[in-house]
Amino acid sequence: MRDLKTPFRGAIFVSLLGYTTSLLAQSYATSVSNASTLPATAPSSGPGDIVVTAQRKTERLQDVGISIDAYSADQLKTRGVTQGTDIAQFTPGVSLAGSLGGQSQQFSIRGVTQSDFSDAIEAPVAVYLDDTYIASQQGQAVATFDVARVEVLKGPQGTLFGRNATGGLVNFIPNMPTTDKVSGYVEGTYARFQQSTLEGAVNIPLSDTVALRTSGFWNRYNPIYNNLYPAGMVAGAPLTFGAAGPSPAGEDVGGQNLLAGRAQLLFEPDPALKIRLVGSAARQNLSSVPYASAPTVPVVDAQGRVVNAVYASPTETRSAIGPNGQNFFDPTVLPFQSFMYSPNGDGTRAPGATWGGYRPVNINNLDLSSDYARKDLNRFRVYNAALHVDGQLGGISVTSVSSFYHYKKKFLMDADGSPVDLYLFGTASKTNSFSQELRASGTSNRFHWQAGAFYLHINADAVDGLLGPKGSALAAVFGAAATGIDPVDIFSLKTRSTSIFGQFDWEFIPKIKIVAGGRFIVERQAYDFSSYAAVNDDDFSVDSRTLLFPIQPAFNDHRVEHLWAGKAQLEYRPTSRLLLYAGVNRGVKAGSYNAKLPDGSPPLLASDIPYQPEVLTSYEGGFKLTGPAGRYTLNASAYHYQYKGYQEFVFSNVSGYVQNRDARINGIELEGSARLLQGLSASASGSIVDAKVFDVQVAPGVTRDVRPTFSPKYQASLRLDYLTPAQWLGGEAGGGVSLSYQSSFFHNARNFDADRFAGRTLVDVYLRWSNTAGFSLTPFVNNLFDKRYKVIGFDLASSCGCNIESYGQPRTWGARAGYKF
Repeated sequence: MRDLKTPFRGAIFVSLLGYTTSLLAQSYATSVSNASTLPATAPSSGPGDIVVTAQRKTERLQDVGISIDAYSADQLKTRGVTQGTDIAQFTPGVSLAGSLGGQSQQFSIRGVTQSDFSDAIEAPVAVYLDDTYIASQQGQAVATFDVARVEVLKGPQGTLFGRNATGGLVNFIPNMPTTDKVSGYVEGTYARFQQSTLEGAVNIPLSDTVALRTSGFWNRYNPIYNNLYPAGMVAGAPLTFGAAGPSPAGEDVGGQNLLAGRAQLLFEPDPALKIRLVGSAARQNLSSVPYASAPTVPVVDAQGRVVNAVYASPTETRSAIGPNGQNFFDPTVLPFQSFMYSPNGDGTRAPGATWGGYRPVNINNLDLSSDYARKDLNRFRVYNAALHVDGQLGGISVTSVSSFYHYKKKFLMDADGSPVDLYLFGTASKTNSFSQELRASGTSNRFHWQAGAFYLHINADAVDGLLGPKGSALAAVFGAAATGIDPVDIFSLKTRSTSIFGQFDWEFIPKIKIVAGGRFIVERQAYDFSSYAAVNDDDFSVDSRTLLFPIQPAFNDHRVEHLWAGKAQLEYRPTSRLLLYAGVNRGVKAGSYNAKLPDGSPPLLASDIPYQPEVLTSYEGGFKLTGPAGRYTLNASAYHYQYKGYQEFVFSNVSGYVQNRDARINGIELEGSARLLQGLSASASGSIVDAKVFDVQVAPGVTRDVRPTFSPKYQASLRLDYLTPAQWLGGEAGGGVSLSYQSSFFHNARNFDADRFAGRTLVDVYLRWSNTAGFSLTPFVNNLFDKRYKVIGFDLASSCGCNIESYGQPRTWGARAGYKF
């Protein structure tokens, strides 16, 4: 019966969304039948007039034959976007994946995701800033300020974009310097948790041919979560094992301080030549990762394999659930059971508590209880330099983009999210990337072409570990409770990728266009891996200076992969306001290497450390409809993905590794927008993603078909904006409300019961006032109903009788004031 209900709900969902959008469009079409009824303050451009460069050329959004969403700077501001990943909240088919309690996030598009937390791993959804590829998940910190727009391209984009766009692409386009006049803006926000932001930019013409644009962004807020350490502990349960734990401990967490800046120097010696030099930097200081602990119970089969995990009820006393439902206690199978607190001495847990004897405090009050918690601990730095050259050679446009990025990261977290000193997870990495792209394009009659070459070199060095500070259970295992010990993986991955590409679109028959292209890639990789126990020099760092003894076998490898991506599509425009398209896209992401943590389980076989490329073949069709004068739009698309070698990261015990498995994904997306009655505009969107990965190993010898991680099946959003027809205090006034919904999803590929996070609905509201002098004021409330919703999790049922989980932002209210000149 459940299998019948799910597609039935999906059909109702799409039908209602389409019916609602159709009603909005019909209502507006009726209201504009007499043009004299339009308000004088109505915007001059309609929803379909946004200009994008998604296909490496300037086009109206409604003329691009792919599924794409684009947001202007003003739209991002009114939606309360302060970091790039915020756009996932209201973009159909897009959700967030990540690790480190939300302090490291990446995009998931249409079920295409990568939840491996290793900093040497690149995501299958590429992120670009100003035509340059961002190799680090954390590097988006330099992308979210002084932007002209953000474009989200769905489906494989590997033909025109040079890197790992199997699932799609998020492209941040900043404001550029101009030589016409001095201009700029400054904007500040003050909000709950003493959040203070300051953003600004100034454009200065230095001559008729030279201009400088500088911009900056600062965002800081206090810790969100009150740490009640050591509250929640069962009487008699130990906090440490053989020695006192790290100090200081138990500080409030969830705060951050971000500072970023960008400078652009433009030189136009000739109308046919533009040279732009860009430099940017960002530093991000954060608390230790804000995870909360939730008691869970592993389920063990007759062979001692963990085949499920469930949340523990308040009366649950079983340490683990055996094959007949009995209490299962066997430290030879579940080693960390040897450290569990059993008040009755019989291998059962305290009712409703974790193995360590912790009953969670109430997260609804923004409370948690964690020993390894510092207000100011984690660090991220990024530096970028780029050179853009655009010129004309006859009728051919030529572009060169050279870019260098340096990333440095140190993050640590309480791996069990409780007052008990069990163990930590830490990562420290340095990554350098250099890219060079050359491309040319031209147009002749109804034929447009572009071609080029791309080179990328990435050096990634990282140290990951399950760390054992003083007094921890992990240190006690090694007999080092008094000093601590850090079991770590040390690895480096060097990547050189070279590709050539080309694409053309040709209107070979009036109203009918063919689009075709391809990219051919040579990928060279060198990987070196070692695993050691290291001296614990500092409880608040990832230590690898003094190595004691090996834990896992060393591994190194060199390989070369030859890959290709391609595109073939037909587009038909029966009228100027309707575009129909259907095509096949082949996307590819190179293989990489596993770096399984030294968690006490058997190390990977040498043959399991490298994993292979993934190949996605997409069959997609859709339409884009624009109403008279661009007053409304209605877009829809449907797709079928065939996946070979899907890189599925499976987390178990306290580590994980990537398995190549086949998958299939089907989906539907629908979007509509309209200017309705006087001053009122509306937009609605929705998506269904039906995804399945086949034969994933969830336990030794146990395989299942699973849903990919961080991929809700249903998403929907609705937004209303209103602009008053009359002046108010000498300016224009308005406001809006947005609603976003996503259904439940799994944070672990094993799809255990305790790995499912419930769906959520969020409501944001804002008011806005602005005048012709350039001043503006925007009060807002985000997450109006203060919904507690989970975003990132790790299944640790078999190591602490718990899962660690992080939550989305609670209700936040504040005001933003700005001035443009």
